[in-house]
Amino acid sequence: MEFLQDFARNAWVQYDYSRRLEESLDVLKTEIQELSSREADVKNELNTAKVMHGKKPKAEVSLWLENVEKVTSAVTKIEAVYGEVERDFSLPRVALGKRVIKNIEEVVKLKEKGRFSEGILANLLPESGSMPTTKLVGRTTAERNLKQIWESLMDQKVRTIGVYGMGGVGKTTIMTHIYNKIQSSGILGTAIWVTVSNDSSIERLQNGIARVIELELSDEEDEMRRKMKLFEALKRREKFVIILDDMWKSFPLEKVGIPEGNAYKIVLTTRSKNVCRGMKCQKKFEVEVLSREEAWELFKERLGADVVLSSEVEQIAKLVTEECGGLPLGIITVASAMREKDDVREWRNALEELKCSTMEIEGMDDQVFPILKFSYDRLKSKRIQSCFLYCALYPEDYEFDDEYLVKYWIAEGLIDDMGDWDKTQDKGHTVLNGLIDVCMLVRRSERRVVMHDLIRDLAIGITRKRPLFVVKIGKGIIGVEEFTEEVEKISLMRNQIEMLSGEPNCSKLSTLLLQDNPLSGNISHEFFNCMNSLRVLDLSMTGIEYLPESVSNLENLCMLLLGSCKRLREVPSLAKLKRLRFLNLLGTGIKEVPDGMECLVDLKELYVSSVEATNMIDAGGCNSLMLPDSIIKLNMGRCELSSLHCLSRMQHLQICYIWTCSMKWLLPIGDNSTIIPSLPSIQYLNLMDLPNFRGLCEGVLMPGSFTCLRNLIVWGCQVLENVMSIELFQHLQCLESIRIIECSEMEEVVKGGEEGDNNNNNNTIILLPNLKFFTLRNLGKLKSICKRTIICPSLIVIRITVCPWLKKIPLSFCNSTTAVDGGIEGSKEWWDALEWDDPNTKTLLLPLFHEQTSEVEGRGMKRKSEQVEEIAST
Repeated sequence: MEFLQDFARNAWVQYDYSRRLEESLDVLKTEIQELSSREADVKNELNTAKVMHGKKPKAEVSLWLENVEKVTSAVTKIEAVYGEVERDFSLPRVALGKRVIKNIEEVVKLKEKGRFSEGILANLLPESGSMPTTKLVGRTTAERNLKQIWESLMDQKVRTIGVYGMGGVGKTTIMTHIYNKIQSSGILGTAIWVTVSNDSSIERLQNGIARVIELELSDEEDEMRRKMKLFEALKRREKFVIILDDMWKSFPLEKVGIPEGNAYKIVLTTRSKNVCRGMKCQKKFEVEVLSREEAWELFKERLGADVVLSSEVEQIAKLVTEECGGLPLGIITVASAMREKDDVREWRNALEELKCSTMEIEGMDDQVFPILKFSYDRLKSKRIQSCFLYCALYPEDYEFDDEYLVKYWIAEGLIDDMGDWDKTQDKGHTVLNGLIDVCMLVRRSERRVVMHDLIRDLAIGITRKRPLFVVKIGKGIIGVEEFTEEVEKISLMRNQIEMLSGEPNCSKLSTLLLQDNPLSGNISHEFFNCMNSLRVLDLSMTGIEYLPESVSNLENLCMLLLGSCKRLREVPSLAKLKRLRFLNLLGTGIKEVPDGMECLVDLKELYVSSVEATNMIDAGGCNSLMLPDSIIKLNMGRCELSSLHCLSRMQHLQICYIWTCSMKWLLPIGDNSTIIPSLPSIQYLNLMDLPNFRGLCEGVLMPGSFTCLRNLIVWGCQVLENVMSIELFQHLQCLESIRIIECSEMEEVVKGGEEGDNNNNNNTIILLPNLKFFTLRNLGKLKSICKRTIICPSLIVIRITVCPWLKKIPLSFCNSTTAVDGGIEGSKEWWDALEWDDPNTKTLLLPLFHEQTSEVEGRGMKRKSEQVEEIAST
């Protein structure tokens, strides 16, 4: 009887869930509306607090907003499922009723938690977080300076503070500690850090401040409006501290748009006390050099905490430290150079070099450069020294991309040719890391380095004599008088040069950097006649309309950069440039691929595209476009061509981008006389926005083709019906990532493999041991991925979105029990009807049900257009 009673009660509860489903759903809708209103109020309050006062939400508020978003999404799904239940009464109402009651309870709890009786705002928002810094050295110097600066900041009567001292003495290090203290304490509001530099202007300073406070000024050219917009944005904040690092000249704060008032404080660092006076600093602090004891502690620390010096070496090392004059930057550079040196003779020689080194550079302290030059002199070879000096050709605070800097060095012949392209680049990166290790370059991020401005000054000073450089960046209008017979490298970027004429005799010139100049008057055709040693020519982002005929005779040229020359229409024959390794024609106005491309037997990287989508570059038909076999990286866009016949014999190509081109086939009809595999070294293949594309190859490929392929992207190829044959697919053992997106006519990813097909072997599975990422998106006609089971034990991310006609998932995770990141989007009916070669696969995937696909498709189209533009500007 007790059992029957329990059964009856449970049955009644189940029935009640179903009976009261509509009523419960109405309650849920009311509750979620009230919760959404509270959510909107909280978000508005947070947005106002951020804009007006730079404040951030408390952690509990952020968590509450996340939970509100989750429960709102859950309620939306419930409403969708309820619609299905109403149409089909055979679907379970009880389970849905339980979910509704559970969500009502969650919404009510969130409403209660959303009261936030103690407020929703935390301390002031640190707009750029903490800055990485090194510890302060010396209690009687740096720590004293830090304490004095902080006390002045806390003084309500003090608005402007100047911190001055010689280069390399540690001004910036002290201020990074001040910056972090402001951000963490919140007492002084937010800190805004701007590096000013020697060639800064009012406009650049305004842009630097605007970037930090998220104010858009890039489109505002009127000086008065820029000042007013910045003034109003800063005025809305209760208080802030602007740190202007490395100022070289004074300027009125009102011209920038910085409001007056002691709640708005300014701290500047400079090498000149006169700048402090010009900025009317109420407090001025000189950062002095380290005491003898502090200098020795820093020197020992940089040598290595575990280093034990003999008594004789230690005595000399202390004298070496004294020669550094207490300058932290000098101590660090010398200690880095002497690390792991234990031969007393090397230490004696080092001491002698420091004593004898002299260098006179206008505007620099005589004590600094002998110390810094010591580290330069100890670089292992003249070539490594030349690699270091090469960085001085670029603007102050310029961030070098590791890859591009190494390529410049290679083009200049500063890196030994190792006989293998990858090994040569490895050699270049080894040199780069060596310069970072001895503090001649500074790592800014994972792939970017900068040159300390004082170190750059050293390099500029060295190159005023031998080797002779001319470096005039952002100086205005400059003429041909800079092109002398003895000059070896010239950098005139970012000037107002309209025209270059004449025939200057520069027989020693190896690098000429002219990027970001108007050059609307072009360059005379004979200009390069007497520049036979030229190896690097950069005309990127100029207004040049044609390339002078004399460029055709630069037989030693290794790098020719014409990217973003939008007006460029003509490029002469390149047939004689047999040493050319890097050619960039991305975003130009050329109408056809330059003549003589097949003669560039040492070309490693080729980039070519039209600046306009309506102006396709004539790249010839199947047999007319010939590229050398040496190419490692190819990027072609907006070109008119039927196929890339030359790819059939490219044995070294590793990276290939083809986008917005008219070709039908990547490779032409298979030639029985061809006995070598096609693209055996290709690792990354990106085919995007190809409206006529039919497939990778029209014919049969030789064994060994594509065997190194790791990443494959096919995006926006609207007539493509399949990507590849089963014969090719099963040999892609290195494949790590497949992304097939927005190919509206595609019916199958892999063609062939049906039972009884005589063209295939009898294997029933395909093993792809390295496949990690698999994406199919917006494939409206896709019916099949592959007729065979695909075993992919390494798969970690899978995305299948808007593929409504796909009936079967042939992927198998090889008995894995680990959930795969990602999900499959579609209707519940589609998900339930899917067939699986491996039932275990279904349990490891997360279905995301939706009714409408237009929003998903729209997001996909937006992403594709963005990626096309990104590639075009690479």
